[in-house]
Amino acid sequence: MIYEITSSLPTFRTVALRPGFNIILADKTKTSTKDDSRNGVGKSTLIEIIHFCLGSDIQSGDTLAHPELKGVSFDLVFDLRGERVRASRSTSAKQYVTLTGGTFDNWPYKPTETSTGWRLKTSEWNAVLGNRLFNAPTDSARKYKPTFRSLISYFARRGKEAFNDAFYHHRKQQSWDVQVNNAFLLRLDWEDASDWQVLRDQKKLLDTLKSAAQSGLMKDVLGSVGELEAERITLEERIKAVATELQSFKVHEQYRELEARADAITREYQQLSNANVIDRRLLEQYRKSIETEKAPDNKQVAVLYASAGVALPETVTKRLDEVENFHSRLVLNRRQFLSSEMDKLEKRIADRNVQIDRIREERDSIVTLLKSHGALDQFLRMQEAHTRDLTVLKDLESRLDNLKRFEQGRSALKIEFERLQQRARENYDRRKDERALAVQAFGQYSRALYKDEAGHLVIDIDDSGFKFAIEKMRTRSTGIISMKIFCYDLMIASVHAKDKAKPGFLIHDSQLFADVDGRQVATALMLANGEAQENTFQYICMFNSDKLPTTELPPEFDVDALTAIRLTDKDAAGSLLGMRF
Repeated sequence: MIYEITSSLPTFRTVALRPGFNIILADKTKTSTKDDSRNGVGKSTLIEIIHFCLGSDIQSGDTLAHPELKGVSFDLVFDLRGERVRASRSTSAKQYVTLTGGTFDNWPYKPTETSTGWRLKTSEWNAVLGNRLFNAPTDSARKYKPTFRSLISYFARRGKEAFNDAFYHHRKQQSWDVQVNNAFLLRLDWEDASDWQVLRDQKKLLDTLKSAAQSGLMKDVLGSVGELEAERITLEERIKAVATELQSFKVHEQYRELEARADAITREYQQLSNANVIDRRLLEQYRKSIETEKAPDNKQVAVLYASAGVALPETVTKRLDEVENFHSRLVLNRRQFLSSEMDKLEKRIADRNVQIDRIREERDSIVTLLKSHGALDQFLRMQEAHTRDLTVLKDLESRLDNLKRFEQGRSALKIEFERLQQRARENYDRRKDERALAVQAFGQYSRALYKDEAGHLVIDIDDSGFKFAIEKMRTRSTGIISMKIFCYDLMIASVHAKDKAKPGFLIHDSQLFADVDGRQVATALMLANGEAQENTFQYICMFNSDKLPTTELPPEFDVDALTAIRLTDKDAAGSLLGMRF
């Protein structure tokens, strides 16, 4: 139960609430004009202040975010597990809440004493409230679990988006939050909803990886088992061979010098061999020249002329003999010259052969040494390459392992979903009495509003987790969604009012009733009044005076007696904050 809302703001109008039914009424004055608005008198701001004192953040656009309210503190006096506590929080020190009253026994977090009272961090305050008002877990290691901020939002819906769906208190509320917190409020096994979300996360990850692999984006990460296995085998063979080579590798300190000498010797060997080839060709030409070269035969010339019937004079014959002698000497000289050159060529060839034999012997010796040893830099390069291969192999094995686990995970996940659904179904059946209590209460309220066209609260389980729905209720009726929300919230408040750990209040803003027929609003208010009295909880509703269906309410429903505070648009003093900005 909430007793009082106060503020350090001098103009603030203190709101005192009583047990049971309370109306926060905004009056339309005779002097107000068409430019005046009762939307700014403070009905919704009061809900905002209550949430602020209960640990909510101040969002951009909130009334409490206005610069005029900087440094202003607000106090909420309410019951916390049977103890009256005052929670005070300043808009300039939002990270803390100051507490007075209460013994703090069995609190999951203990406040620190200060000169102005006992202080808690806002995050700790939310944990305390969840534990003391709902018995929400504070030590659960689960990622998805009930939170006070979400649970309390079903007891004090805030903003237009809170009145679109009975099971949602915000448009952007995630599906797991809806399932976990509604299951908790309906006294079902919320842990099943939590586990469902964990499995959905895993499935989403696997589906993402699968899609990426199919599109080629993850080929380097996943690949296929066959491709990776083939790559692994090839790499292992290379690593084994290099490891053996490294083990037997001998480093020669002068390896590079020997390598350079071997290259120089090889070039010298080629030069000598090439020179020998040239000299042998020349030697062969000289030999052929000696064999084919002869002096001219002058007698053949005389015979030729005689056969032609020409007699050569004696002087000509004598001249031919001289020529023959000259050519004979010339041939002899040439043969002597060629023989001399041939001797030189043979000697040069022989000398080169000696050099070639010596070079070959030296080269063979160096090559043998190079084959049995290696250079240090070569050894280091081999080591680096070997290390890289080992790293690649490790990554490859990791990818193979991931891929195998990926394939196994998809199969295992299907099994886990089936197991969870089976477990959840068993828990669902075990919670038959809790479900029946919620369904019966909702049905009772909806019948009071719509009689033969009453709605049914559906609580079920399918392969996606908990399924919550409201069937029937006059779908053509104005404000049907609002009345679904009203019945659901009233049911939740009535069910939890019997617990020791309970909020003890239910707050409905005027937005809930804005589009609802006056007769149904009157029925709803009578219903809420009766349930609040019977189940001993506090019902707080906000209304504009012209929207309150006074003519539809019975005489015993004393609006004036049930009105906790009247706000007015007559002037700034009539609003909740006592000021306008």
